[in-house]
Amino acid sequence: PAPDVKLPPKIHAVIESRLAQLSPAAYALAQVAATIGRPFALPLLIEASREREETVVAGLDELWRRRIVREEGGGRHDFTHDRIRDVAYAVSSPVKREHLHRRVAQALEKLHVDELDRIAGELGAHYQHASAWEEAFAYFRRAAVVARELYAHKEVVDYLQKAIAAVQKLPAKEATTLAEI
Repeated sequence: PAPDVKLPPKIHAVIESRLAQLSPAAYALAQVAATIGRPFALPLLIEASREREETVVAGLDELWRRRIVREEGGGRHDFTHDRIRDVAYAVSSPVKREHLHRRVAQALEKLHVDELDRIAGELGAHYQHASAWEEAFAYFRRAAVVARELYAHKEVVDYLQKAIAAVQKLPAKEATTLAEI
């Protein structure tokens, strides 16, 4: 997610006005979907939004009818244009973005409990954006271990740098405890 994407003001205003025409439920779903930051499946959107399935389906249908999102196939959906995703993300306040990132991370953990290694980097990023530094550290470190097993040395370094940055955000006592693990 890139809330600071520099779009020409007119384009930003046009996209923002399209989003403003949505029902409150669809508008909220667009923000959750933008926070996910990639193509998403209905179960993830339901879990992250914490809304009833019927409400999410109706909101997603509205987003589809208004050509905000499209079906990608295989039960996945995505924004029709990356700039729509960028604006839907950017119109959220920083506090709301942190909250939504935490909810997306928790939803991913719940839905992918048996494959957390595969999505550890993604979880670390969501927890980082949620300012949940301990969780971000743990998942970035886990992602580094997975990358090392795949001999993806560049990714190992990248994840370890992110883990270090996360642990540096913690109070000294917690950081020392985590660093020793």
